[in-house]
Amino acid sequence: MSESVPATRTDGEPRTRPPDRGRPFGEESPVAGLRLLPRTRRAPYPVSPTIGPDGMRACREILDAARLLFVERGYHATSIQAVAEVAGRSDTAVYQYFRGKQEIFRILFEELGADLIALFAAMPTLTADRAGLAAFQRWLEELGAVLRRHSSVFADWPLEDEPAVDNPSEEYLRQLGALIHGRLAFADTRDVDTRVLSIAIICVVEWAHIVLDADAGGSGRAAQEKALHDTLARIIHRAVFPAAHAHASGPGATPAARPAVARPGRPAVDDQAAPEPGLRKVVTARGRSTVEKVLVAAVTAFEQRGLAGTSVNDIIARAGVAHGSFYQYWTDRTALFTTLTHRAAVRTRDHFERLADVGTGPELDGWLDEWLRIVEQHGTVFHVWTVEMVETPPLWPAARALRAYLDAITAQLARRWPAATPLEARTGTIILWTLLTELPYNGWLRHSVLTRDEILSCQRLFLGRGILGDSLHG
Repeated sequence: MSESVPATRTDGEPRTRPPDRGRPFGEESPVAGLRLLPRTRRAPYPVSPTIGPDGMRACREILDAARLLFVERGYHATSIQAVAEVAGRSDTAVYQYFRGKQEIFRILFEELGADLIALFAAMPTLTADRAGLAAFQRWLEELGAVLRRHSSVFADWPLEDEPAVDNPSEEYLRQLGALIHGRLAFADTRDVDTRVLSIAIICVVEWAHIVLDADAGGSGRAAQEKALHDTLARIIHRAVFPAAHAHASGPGATPAARPAVARPGRPAVDDQAAPEPGLRKVVTARGRSTVEKVLVAAVTAFEQRGLAGTSVNDIIARAGVAHGSFYQYWTDRTALFTTLTHRAAVRTRDHFERLADVGTGPELDGWLDEWLRIVEQHGTVFHVWTVEMVETPPLWPAARALRAYLDAITAQLARRWPAATPLEARTGTIILWTLLTELPYNGWLRHSVLTRDEILSCQRLFLGRGILGDSLHG
């Protein structure tokens, strides 16, 4: 596991207009009223309100600086002063063009929306043959590049102070769903709406990148990313063209042997008196309510500000307990988060034990329904773990143990794939984790752009058909 997240790639200056790739006749144009770079300065302006070539260059430099800082620090930890410093401008110069960082963020968001619309307009029609799969793999590579370029937007959207009525995302999502609809004319998407499917594909690709960043070092990243995109393309192709892949899978028999991996962080049978990981001591019945109150408060705080952005004082104030009560059980916030990750890891391990045994559609439905209950309880922990694990060395042992277990589960599921075109376990694990944790957390619990039922329909499609294939009966 690397000790730092590699910087997100950029492709030079941000585009002020979507690229003209050409759209088939009759399809919708990009969103009306797209917010581009400002054309006039904000008062008071020095001489003229009109922004000329030098001013446009200044705007682009400010947006570039903000994009970089949003990636490195996040939206909330980035100030206008920091943006101005990186851009080589004064605070006053920044405010000549933008009202504040919220406006800057929205411009970056709408540039992402425009780029996605252009890319989805250029998406090839999916077909069941090898040529169709190859074309889809190439398109998914392009999608990955677009999302890499705009990754700073995903980390913090929606903003806490963004009025719900001023959220521009839904219009983009509606158009993406309309664009992908014609490309799936020959595909069997089961009961998944095309808007839902477009959101799921974007979410899985973006968050799979983040999981890959945390999982891999800097060497060979391009090859690792290509392998990730290729694996995901094959999973989606299997999911929407089940007839083309029928009887190509393995026998579907579940291996009798369980992966020889210890439960992540669980105490040994003869060590039940040991405290949970992270805790300084065993919690008595009297102290249990205090511990649970602090843990609930911590999850809420981490959801809003992440691990790095949350202080012990934040947690204590939210829990309504004294400093002494906190430090009686934990040494710091990382120790507390260790307790949360231990609980989440044990629930994950217990539930994933059953996945390799799933053999019918109803069994998968029951497994997924129960899994979403686990995500409702531990989704924030899963998300913070994904985003900040690489910068928190005390949590690495638990991460390695859980990853080893998930690799073993994925290897079992991979036996259901044809020997000629096997599922690569490493990228398969990343996609499985992203599909089951980050998709529901970001698409449903955090952003609310999808419902619980829509998440379930996506997971049934991608996991049931895409990964388990025709070995799943009923």
